[in-house]
Amino acid sequence: MQAQHSHDVAYYRCRFPQEYALANIIDHPRNVIMREDVMIGPLDAWLATAFDPVGREQTIRALATASLDDDRPDPIAAAARAAIEECDTKLERYRAALEAARIRRSSPDGSEPPKRLVSLPNGI
Repeated sequence: MQAQHSHDVAYYRCRFPQEYALANIIDHPRNVIMREDVMIGPLDAWLATAFDPVGREQTIRALATASLDDDRPDPIAAAARAAIEECDTKLERYRAALEAARIRRSSPDGSEPPKRLVSLPNGI
């Protein structure tokens, strides 16, 4: 959720990623916008009852159970892990190629060759 102010009125906006909806086959609007002054009273009342001394234990159990029940794979996290793995593989190849080039260019005594200046065409 994001806070947003328009004409001196506070709003909350929930933006739902299109990719998440498609991957999980969920019909959901892209954005939901709600005025803060409309929801703050009912939200405060609900929180006060959910965490009062009488209902606190039940709320804690419900939260703990809900966090354990969600064992569905996260497609966004899986895609991020795959992209990171692909980048790591490319980096390993690039490093190996750079090291091979460095070894080929070094002189027999192991010292680096002198650096050469390269002139570039105009405009680059």
